Amino acid sequence: MEPIETRLKSIALSLGAHLVGITTRKALADGPPSADPRYLLHSANSVVSFALSLDKEIVRDFISKKSWQPHCENRKSIVQSLYTIGDELVEFLRSEGYEAVNVDLNNNYRPEKDAADITELTEFHPDFSHRYAALAAGVGRLGWSGNLLTREYGALVELGSVITSAPLIADKPIPDEKHPCDRCKMCSLVCPVAMIHPQNSTKVTVAGITETISGKRPNTCCWIGCTGYEGLAASGSWSNWSPYRLSRGLPQEKDELDSLCIRLQKADPQMQSADNSFNDYRQAVFDPDWFYYTVCGFCRSVCAPSRKERLANRKLIIDSGTAALALDGSHVVADENAIRKPTPFGVDVIVPREELTKERVAEQSWPGQFLLDREVISYLRSDLESADTEKHNDD
Repeated sequence: MEPIETRLKSIALSLGAHLVGITTRKALADGPPSADPRYLLHSANSVVSFALSLDKEIVRDFISKKSWQPHCENRKSIVQSLYTIGDELVEFLRSEGYEAVNVDLNNNYRPEKDAADITELTEFHPDFSHRYAALAAGVGRLGWSGNLLTREYGALVELGSVITSAPLIADKPIPDEKHPCDRCKMCSLVCPVAMIHPQNSTKVTVAGITETISGKRPNTCCWIGCTGYEGLAASGSWSNWSPYRLSRGLPQEKDELDSLCIRLQKADPQMQSADNSFNDYRQAVFDPDWFYYTVCGFCRSVCAPSRKERLANRKLIIDSGTAALALDGSHVVADENAIRKPTPFGVDVIVPREELTKERVAEQSWPGQFLLDREVISYLRSDLESADTEKHNDD
């Protein structure tokens, strides 16, 4: 009979995984707290790490603002596949008499002192780090951005992990001489909120490997940018896919950034919804009506395996223009006539002028429309109707 490690990898690969590796609790013992699998499974001895690649052409269309929705849908499909792979691995391990846990893929964070719920988190430490497991298991290495980079797909991968009590034989991490990151630092140039510092660095050690990565701004800065509360680059000439803008620039100090992030989340209808994806990410992912809202991730999307591709991707981003919100819920490229409108949610919104000059704006339904977008659109429609009523009364 084949070794259990071979059978585990065969299961993952047969279900669509592109990369698979194995590491152990012992190998992860020198890592940060989120590298400890015992947080989720007390009997943990090993971790199976697996990765699926994103569709490269869909990513290029996303970062160039040729199309928005397909990348969101691609991510949702991949995450569903990762859960399915993890479930099959767990079932196999349990049939062999071992304990096993399919680690949630996102939105599960360790409690923080004085934080009542996720809207008050400021550090966002995961229950278990898929990146650290993948590094230790030889799936990839950490790039300058801190994202996991693979030799085959660059950073264009989504990760999954299964923790088990099975005593498995570990794979070796990728050696330094085969490190996929060449320090081009394109990632630092395409983050609209300047999360990734181009010079300052820090170190992280996992499985005997010490990575030198960017000394980044506080995690709340990334949360603000990737959630989409602010999407405009400092140059003002390009943005991520977010149509939202802060009334003032991002603060520099951590305390101010943390406070701003909390205020924005408290005002965000999505974060106040009882069925938001932060309460049950897996349930949301498998809901056919749930839209996988993605507006950024440019630090990962730029990072193709070759430097030539990365340079091309960077150009696509900086030449892509800025985003605006149409009243059907779609995100579109803003033209020079786009209008900036205030909202009750702590952010302004960019809207195409033609959307706001129609005689009457009919209600339109777009399946999966993001809750913040939906509430902002409702507010704009009400504002338009009020203006129409006032104009009619004046006439």
